[in-house]
This record gives sequence, structure tokens and C-alpha cells, in this order.
Amino acid sequence: MGDDNPTNRELVFAFIVNYKRAHDGLSPSIQEIAEGCRLSESTVKYHLLMLERDDRIRVVGRRAIEVTGGIWDLPDY
Repeated sequence: MGDDNPTNRELVFAFIVNYKRAHDGLSPSIQEIAEGCRLSESTVKYHLLMLERDDRIRVVGRRAIEVTGGIWDLPDY
């Protein structure tokens, strides 16, 4: 892909990463991802499956999303 428009999958991935950074590592819900990316919940579920298949994320349980290779560091106080 040579254009500057990110794919919906990249938007979903970026939303997850940014949400986790802003919420102390907590994962967004499917509804929050859908609203934030302006996609349907079924489309978000599809992209989550594809991101998991590509080993970029891991879905744990009903809500937890781990970013593969991501490290959550405590802030410096």
C-alpha cells in the first residue's frame, strides 16, 4: 500500500494502542472501538480476528486485548 490512507485494520490497531496508553493499559470494548473508528461492531470483530491471526494482538477473555510485543511501563513520578 503506497497511499497515506490507513486501512480500517490499521485504524483499529492504532485505536487499541492509543486507548491502552490513555487508560493505564486497559483495553477498549468492541463498542468503543467501533465508535472511535466509525465502523460496525461486526467489522471490528473481523479486524480483531485478523490482527490476532497476524500475531499483532491477542484477545484474552471477553475484553482484554494484549498488543503483541507491547510493554506497559509504569509512569515515572
